[in-house]
Amino acid sequence: MAGGGPSIGSYSPLTGFVFIFNLIVGAGALTIPHAFANVGLIYGCIALSILASVSYVTATFMIEAIAGVNALKRRARELGVDAANGDEKQPVDELSDSDDGDAQTEFVPLMKHDALERKLRAKNTDVRFHFDLSKKMELAEMAELLFNHRGIIAFYTCITVYLYGDLAIYAVAVPKSLREIICPRPSADAVVWECSDKFNSSDLYRLFVVLFGLLLGPFTFGHVHKTRTLQLVSTVIRHASFGLMIVLAIIGISRGHGRSVADVVSYEKPANIATFFGVCIYSFMCHHSVPGLVAPITDKSKVGMVLASAFMAVLSVYFVLCASATFRFQPEDIEDVYTLNFKNYPVQAFGYFLSLFPVFTLSASFPLICITLRENIRYLASSMNESAPLGDATPSRGLYGFLETNMYALVALLPPLVVAFFTEDVSMLVGFTGAYAGLGIQVGVALNLWLCVFSQGNTYSQLRDVLVCFVAVAVDRPYVPRFLPAPSPGVGVEADASDGSGRHASRYSGSTRQQEPLCESIRAPGVALFGASVLGGLGRADHDHAWHALKP
Repeated sequence: MAGGGPSIGSYSPLTGFVFIFNLIVGAGALTIPHAFANVGLIYGCIALSILASVSYVTATFMIEAIAGVNALKRRARELGVDAANGDEKQPVDELSDSDDGDAQTEFVPLMKHDALERKLRAKNTDVRFHFDLSKKMELAEMAELLFNHRGIIAFYTCITVYLYGDLAIYAVAVPKSLREIICPRPSADAVVWECSDKFNSSDLYRLFVVLFGLLLGPFTFGHVHKTRTLQLVSTVIRHASFGLMIVLAIIGISRGHGRSVADVVSYEKPANIATFFGVCIYSFMCHHSVPGLVAPITDKSKVGMVLASAFMAVLSVYFVLCASATFRFQPEDIEDVYTLNFKNYPVQAFGYFLSLFPVFTLSASFPLICITLRENIRYLASSMNESAPLGDATPSRGLYGFLETNMYALVALLPPLVVAFFTEDVSMLVGFTGAYAGLGIQVGVALNLWLCVFSQGNTYSQLRDVLVCFVAVAVDRPYVPRFLPAPSPGVGVEADASDGSGRHASRYSGSTRQQEPLCESIRAPGVALFGASVLGGLGRADHDHAWHALKP
């Protein structure tokens, strides 16, 4: 996972919107209708809206962190400092630790062991940072730069648990869909039913789990490259399936096969909301891939709009999908894999197409996720040894390397298959994965990356000023919080000599722009800055600096 990789090309903001939308709307969307209906319409709408907002907020943390890390790495290169560990690349006579006490620059990031921070302060007290999103920055690369040894282990542990959950969901959904096609369930309340003289439904499901592992497992031991054709076909099938499910549900409602409005509104089970939270977190997960999707967008001023639009579009699709399912089927009749509700549709072609949708799309992704998990386990194992340098997860060569690679592949492949062998409850797996590992990535990793780049000191003052600022924005009155740095040259801000009004201009990626007060900037990322301040309770921080990277 680490490393920036080769040239990634570029695409328009519209293409970036499509990519982010496709990334979010994945396997989790198939389980949302079941969890939504079992919570109730009112509770479901409220929870879905809140969790969509939280997911968007934490996604903006990722964007700010990317811009901040790029600025740090660029400045470190300019000063000849190694961004990874703070070591000098070139000797500089004036470099000394005694200069730390004299440095007056308002330096925000708190780096690993503070080494890079001390070096940059000592090198140049007039530090300017150029925040930009043009460089591809992998999540693992950011973690290695910003987190200490324990933080890196926690990061990879969280990613590994999430990928394990992802694979377990896939290993359950595909065999279950195949079982429902070959041996249809006789009634909605049937748990185990006979399929033949030798197999019942449970035996057939386990047989498909074994076949699934035997057919796709070997790819875990090699390298699989996702092609553009595969992405295109998966995208077309995904959108056709979701659109078809919505249309078929609406047709059923129009024919009088659905539930009454009074029945839907009156039904509520808040006890199920915990599972629904986990399902929603999993269904809005995109944070692990945001760095790779944002960098190629040509017009960086549109990144904020692209991200917000993608989340709004996904939320709208989920609302329509869940509402149509809730009004069409009784909560107890909605399958945990929603496509299975249409397996007996009168037009058999539609039923087979929707039933096979998880088989095609999830089977194509399973080997890729397995390989990703294998490499994460390898890196996590190497990181557990503090004597080994972090980031040195290169596999060994020869017979030992062959055995080591196969061992990691088996460790990645077997646990999800074992879980799938003993349970076929997709909703439970999605809820667990989202509530724990998904929440760790969305909030824990994203927030801590943001904190490491942009936070520093004075909790109470920061929280108080942001609350006042948020209220000021709500009533449309200007307010400049005291935690903003005093106007002075440096730290990415230089005085505008031609302007006697005391205003300042900011330099980001070579462009000059009038610096806005935080209450003006907060209109763009919206809840992100407010949520970050409430969650983190930070001190002095140039929150609006990174967001200028999103503007021309």
